[in-house]
Amino acid sequence: MMEKGDGMSVVLSRPCIREPKDAVAEEPVGQGLREAVASSEPMRRVISEVERVAPTDFTVLVMGETGAGKEVAARMIHRLSRRAEGPFVAVDCGSIPATLIESELFGHEKGSFTGAEHVRLGKFELASGGTLFLDEISNLSLDVQPKLLRALQDRHIWRVGATKNIPVDIRVIAATNQELSAQVRTGKFRRDLYHRLNEFGITIPALRERRGDILMLANRFLELTNRELKKNVCGITDEAARMLLAHRWPGNVRELRNVVRRAVLLAETTVEPCHLGLPAEAPETERPEIGPVDGLDSGQSLRAMVRTAVEHLERRILSQVLQRTGGNKAEAARLLHVDYKTIHKKTREYGIPSA
Repeated sequence: MMEKGDGMSVVLSRPCIREPKDAVAEEPVGQGLREAVASSEPMRRVISEVERVAPTDFTVLVMGETGAGKEVAARMIHRLSRRAEGPFVAVDCGSIPATLIESELFGHEKGSFTGAEHVRLGKFELASGGTLFLDEISNLSLDVQPKLLRALQDRHIWRVGATKNIPVDIRVIAATNQELSAQVRTGKFRRDLYHRLNEFGITIPALRERRGDILMLANRFLELTNRELKKNVCGITDEAARMLLAHRWPGNVRELRNVVRRAVLLAETTVEPCHLGLPAEAPETERPEIGPVDGLDSGQSLRAMVRTAVEHLERRILSQVLQRTGGNKAEAARLLHVDYKTIHKKTREYGIPSA
């Protein structure tokens, strides 16, 4: 079935798969983004930028909300680059303690510290000849930032405890769900490192900003999950499709993928609203209205007033979620689709008690 919307056709159902494949097929090299996720104008612009920068050795900064597809874009840049035959090494800077990140990136020599019983190669060396993907770069500590800057500029690294440097041949792609320019202004991120990482910037729009992609992605995830589970779920009903389009998707594409995978697991023939596990859309009369705005008479700029309003809202949301989880930051991070370190940092910034 085809339905018209926003000047484009979207697929609400597809022919049943008669003979599911034994395994999920990988994307052919060179396919990926354009064929898989690009039906909306915002994503077509993103893909054009990916294809333009991929053949170069520019350092790329990919920005966007959690779950929007930053690593998908990074992997496509790698696959379209001259380094495609080399390794793609990903590092989550938000999940590694500050005391270990230097060794994780640059490696260490035997005996360089207690417990260093062997030489260990860091991610820079492991990625040599390919691409190093630094995810959640905003979480990198200020102590390590100058060392990363030096490595990017000189293309040499020093293992912890080493007496000589090691040349590396890599392309670096960094990603963040934070506004790094704001962190530069507050002194939380080095300005010179920011400009070194941002030789070419790509912003991945949130899923709610490209609703023309929702049903196309949903049907793609349905097909892939059918293959994985060896099922024959034939499509998405009109009512279920309307629910998908109405949802705000705070977790972006990652959330959509999880919702569809669960729905395919539960469904027998088609995906119904009951399989999605999504809340019903609130009627217009029940939606909150925008209240009085603080700062209108303060002479503040629009950007400053918005930043203040966002901080107040963020503080309130964090307080409520932590109250709901009994102060469990890991559970709060899961509910809000952010990493644990972000929750920990925000609670300190806002002075929110953990319990």
